[in-house]
Amino acid sequence: MAVQYSTALFSGQFTRAASFVLPRERGVLKVLFTGMNNSSVRAQGLGVGAVQVKGDSGNVVLTGKMCSSGVIPTGATVDPHHNEKCIVNHRRDTSDPAFLVAVCKSSAKWYVCFPKFDRAMGQGSASGSASGSAKGGSPRSGASR
Repeated sequence: MAVQYSTALFSGQFTRAASFVLPRERGVLKVLFTGMNNSSVRAQGLGVGAVQVKGDSGNVVLTGKMCSSGVIPTGATVDPHHNEKCIVNHRRDTSDPAFLVAVCKSSAKWYVCFPKFDRAMGQGSASGSASGSAKGGSPRSGASR
């Protein structure tokens, strides 16, 4: 599921990628990838390096290559890979957040989730009230809960 999510994400299939995300967190992808298209991102050879699970949450370490060239306007005549930046991971034990996909179990099904984004949103909305709870993450690097 984490590889399917990342493959869809890095082939510009943002709607398909969102289908692997915890339903209440799908809006995060819309915000992050507004204006991006399938020529802006790409990946090669993505695979699972390691899986760490504790209870209903965990992390999947990906191996492979991921590239981004920023937003390229539709109809542009520029080579879409001319200014791209790529990162590569071959280590199964990497702590590089770009290659960590947080996962969580909800209603007996596993999803990609963003625990650090949840935590930040919880803290942001709690600042206006006397009490509040913060949960967890950041979209590509939601590593721990």
